[in-house]
Amino acid sequence: MPRPNSTFSLLMQRMLQSPYRLLLIIVFAISGNILMLSGPKLIGQVIDLLSLNQGRVELEFIQLLIILAVVYLLASILHWLLGLMSSQVSAKVIFGLRTDIYNHLDKMPLSFFDSVPYGSVTSRISTDMDQVNDGLISGLPQLFSGIVSLFGSLYFMLIISWQVTLLILFLTPIIMFVSRIISRSSYNMYSKEAEQRGVLNSMAEETISQHALSRTLQAEEQFIAQYKEMNSELYNYGQKAQFYSSLTNPSTRLINAISYILCGFLASYLALKGELTVGQVGSLLFYANQFSKPINEITDIITQLQAALASADNIFNLLALETETTEPGTMPNLNVKKGRIEFKHVYFSYDKSQPLIKNLNLTIPERSKIAIVGPTGAGKTTLVNLLMRFYDLDGGAIYIDQQKIADLTRQSVRRGFGMVLQDVWLFKGTIIENLSFANPAASRAEIEKVCEKVEADQFIRRLEHGYETIIGEETTLSQGQKQLLTIARVMLQDPPMLILDEATSDIDTVTEMRVQKAFHEMMKGRTSFVIAHRLSTILDADLILVMQNGDIVEQGDFSSLMQNDGLFKHLYESQFNPV
Repeated sequence: MPRPNSTFSLLMQRMLQSPYRLLLIIVFAISGNILMLSGPKLIGQVIDLLSLNQGRVELEFIQLLIILAVVYLLASILHWLLGLMSSQVSAKVIFGLRTDIYNHLDKMPLSFFDSVPYGSVTSRISTDMDQVNDGLISGLPQLFSGIVSLFGSLYFMLIISWQVTLLILFLTPIIMFVSRIISRSSYNMYSKEAEQRGVLNSMAEETISQHALSRTLQAEEQFIAQYKEMNSELYNYGQKAQFYSSLTNPSTRLINAISYILCGFLASYLALKGELTVGQVGSLLFYANQFSKPINEITDIITQLQAALASADNIFNLLALETETTEPGTMPNLNVKKGRIEFKHVYFSYDKSQPLIKNLNLTIPERSKIAIVGPTGAGKTTLVNLLMRFYDLDGGAIYIDQQKIADLTRQSVRRGFGMVLQDVWLFKGTIIENLSFANPAASRAEIEKVCEKVEADQFIRRLEHGYETIIGEETTLSQGQKQLLTIARVMLQDPPMLILDEATSDIDTVTEMRVQKAFHEMMKGRTSFVIAHRLSTILDADLILVMQNGDIVEQGDFSSLMQNDGLFKHLYESQFNPV
């Protein structure tokens, strides 16, 4: 995890991307606080004017009051402009962070999403980003104003009395020492709180998304107990963080009050000796309070700043993760002519200590229908993930029409396949928007024709708004209806090669027969991979690959495999002739 100072420097680098606004912030902070600091000196002159009771007191008194009013009015305007500029800088930083983190996630390898819970990722984009935003909006004006006010009040005190100034300087390190000890403890607690919040969000998201399953298994009490335990940990971290941060302000204010009293005694003593006027004593007390005010203001927002830094740590840690290797602009695109695929001496493993695919050699004939079967964990999905370059090989190479896919752009390789998965993905939008997502140039007539082929047109037209129905808002579709839409979307894409991962698992038998017919038409002239659990759907496959533990243990058509007393025959008979 980055140290707080490195995290702050990373935030500063992003703020420096708005140099003109930062310059205005500095100008407004300096000019506004100088005007504000000149007020106590003018008040001191008013006090001396009244105490001396000299001639023309009334005129000079009115003049000083007018000047004082103008000074404070201008100072207020400048402080408002300071807050405005700070908000703009903060908004730009957050905009840049949101854009960068989204683009970064888009370039992350699939292995990242396999190992990191979704809730943890969404927590970085939402909660952590909001914490940083709040910290910057509050912290920027306080930071610049505090620095100017600190040195400005010190200067004005120095020109009035070096003795009182020396006393203030002697007491200041004590305030800063106490503040630093407490803030370090609160930062550690806020870091743990931010981490635990991501874990809790992840658990909540998974539980809510699978609420039907949890109720079926009657696991509500188990999940509730687990959530309470994790929430209790989050509560404890939050309480400790709040406790430490809440100590800072009263501690520093106590020391400030003591220093204020000591300054009052010293200034009064110097006034009795005739070294200071009554007005100067008043001004010194104002400046003594003004000098401690920036420190108090910083400690007031220390909770927000520490929370913002802890959240910024999470964001920058994510941005520091290695993405997929950048491809050179000269890298060629895949050009599918026939769809002949070759695996040559392919090695792959998710965990280097546990090899999965070892020295795989395989030739897929052009324009053929390939079925991939095998028990759970055999490597069926891994095989097509390697084909689409979702993972990089540990060794060997894969060729499509004699083109090595590692030497081609990832986008072109993935664009060469149409993919229908068991897990349905539809975004919030109209049905027509979801379908045309794969082919924006498709006409309404083309979309409706494809939907008719997959038996989706009938249920779409029965909806109140038909193809303009917003998914997830105006109506709730069944899992089977959603899967029909994803199948229609791939058919509309019209890709040169297909990958179907149990694409009809949630469709009734009658509809499945019609969809299989549509698939059969779509597969003509295309190299197609079908990952099947129901072996009845792949009887017409040109080649069946039987996988076990990452290896292809059998291959051939249905008739030849059934003649062998191997794994495929065992799998087939276990489905249709269970013991």
